[in-house]
Amino acid sequence: MILYDANAPGPNPTTVRLFAHERGGLEFDVVTIDLVGLENRKRPYLNDVNARGEVPALRLDDASVITEITAICGYFDEVAQGGRPMFGETPQERAVIHMWTRRAYLEAVLPFVNYWRGGEAAENAYRGHRILQPEARRSNRLLAERGLNQFDEDLAGGTFLAGREVTMADILLYAFMATVIEGEGIDWLNVPQRPNVAAWYERMAAREASKKMLESLPAHFQN
Repeated sequence: MILYDANAPGPNPTTVRLFAHERGGLEFDVVTIDLVGLENRKRPYLNDVNARGEVPALRLDDASVITEITAICGYFDEVAQGGRPMFGETPQERAVIHMWTRRAYLEAVLPFVNYWRGGEAAENAYRGHRILQPEARRSNRLLAERGLNQFDEDLAGGTFLAGREVTMADILLYAFMATVIEGEGIDWLNVPQRPNVAAWYERMAAREASKKMLESLPAHFQN
């Protein structure tokens, strides 16, 4: 397998890196794409890897390519040799984890990503390669705040989003939050007024895998 990673800590590459470090039992080669130089928006990458120009992507041994971060992580979860599954081990566990992963994306991640995409930093990063909606920025912040308020209630008395162990839901939400907090300074995502989210964020940040996720993966990854 070949994972196309990025040379920058974007939230999508960071999510897959965090998953790989947490999951264990994985081995694959890595090609690093120059995200800053928009290599992913140029013809070789568009023609040979992902026509949508997104990173990461995963090329399988039969040369087929899987894109979208939850699909890549799901495939890794199935083929890993050892380690602990991040999507659950029983039908019920998998359903619950998919539920929380979906909630994390729709209720928090998508709104605050769209908030960031409404600013000048996003215009400079995309350089016309994505249609942005700056007029919706305030609404997206309010939607993200509402979603995080709900997660603060959901986490009351709990440890992680879907139970006592880290799952794909935590990986998705934390990777996106940490990337934009650290990289873009969007500090309203983690405030004292949401103490349960703040405690969860601190638990995630203390994990060994979280300390590695902002760095590009080596040319050959194995854990």
